[in-house]
Amino acid sequence: MKKYIKLFLLTVFATTLVACGQPSTSNKTTTSSTLEVGKVELVVKEDTNVLSEKVVYHKGDTVLDVLKANYKVKEKDGFITSIDGISQDETKGLYWMFKVNNKLAPKAANQIKVKKNDKIEFYQEVYKK
Repeated sequence: MKKYIKLFLLTVFATTLVACGQPSTSNKTTTSSTLEVGKVELVVKEDTNVLSEKVVYHKGDTVLDVLKANYKVKEKDGFITSIDGISQDETKGLYWMFKVNNKLAPKAANQIKVKKNDKIEFYQEVYKK
């Protein structure tokens, strides 16, 4: 009888050790959206100052995401109102505008997804209605 009790306890102990072991690495999954990155050229012009740099983006990022990752930005509904403390001036009709690959953006910055090697250029311009 003692033999069976020892065998039973040994089996329970071994099962507990196996159950508490580390999970196998094959169960780990990663999503490609967090791993895939590329670079885009981000240009910010203000008067005669021009800052141009290659910056990293992640899959699914918008123009606004990339800008916010690299500058202090204020925006309203995806439209940029200030970059690094340089605000638009509504009384003068001076607004932040942007181009993607040398074409005026047709949508707000939060609606345009970036792609590898895009050139994104922000600048202030007087907008006349």
